[in-house]
Amino acid sequence: MKLIFTKDANNEINVQLKKGTVVEEFSYTEMVSQLLTHNVFDDTDFTNLTEDEQAKIQSMLDKISAVFQDEEVEENSE
Repeated sequence: MKLIFTKDANNEINVQLKKGTVVEEFSYTEMVSQLLTHNVFDDTDFTNLTEDEQAKIQSMLDKISAVFQDEEVEENSE
């Protein structure tokens, strides 16, 4: 799953989700569904974001991915 983060003229950050070749509006349920099947954020794209903003978002994505990784470990140990 690829996420595309774009900052607009109003300094608002918009997120889109790319599945295959199709770019869709971001949906938490779709993100969770994708992470349950394949726990990887592929090649995240940042447009017009500062390095600090990119680092904060990447840290957030790493934490989200870790939650799903922990869940996989718990399911395998049961």
